[in-house]
Amino acid sequence: MVEIPSNFIGDFKVGDNLVYNADVLRSLCAHNDDGRLNKFVVVQVGAILEAALGQIIYRAQNFNREGVPNIAAADRREIEGKKIDKLNNIIDVMRKYDLLNELGGGIYDELHTLRKFRNKVHIQDDNQDVPRDEAAAFTPARCAWSLGLCATVLGFLGQKFPRPADVAKYVEPLHLPDA
Repeated sequence: MVEIPSNFIGDFKVGDNLVYNADVLRSLCAHNDDGRLNKFVVVQVGAILEAALGQIIYRAQNFNREGVPNIAAADRREIEGKKIDKLNNIIDVMRKYDLLNELGGGIYDELHTLRKFRNKVHIQDDNQDVPRDEAAAFTPARCAWSLGLCATVLGFLGQKFPRPADVAKYVEPLHLPDA
């Protein structure tokens, strides 16, 4: 199990839901010996990362006095005025303001790849970037990749965008399964 501090979360209920969904993710992984739950693991990782990344935007938009470390005041003010609610848009805003660049140049493409697989929750949708055969799309390797990406991104958010120490621990840590 990997423990990630929740010090980057600004909205308690979202944080509470992230803790709950991390627990669901651990349960899915614990019962995925045959790989039949790979799709649900990847979808769950996508949901967790969308909520977590969205918290950085939420804080930039709403925490005017507290601010967000490592986001320039001018960038924070620009983000404040944007409506951002879809994972695609969140990733693009993160890219525009170079918020995840320290994770490497490919991080935004990796997040977009995860988004495409997460969107496969719609069974009937045909996405040219994701195999139509779900057994081929949601392999053990894809599952492990998504878990690793989740731990990497969440760990980075806690290091790069922590809240002030006096309010940083009002949501318990996230406990993720090992990749």
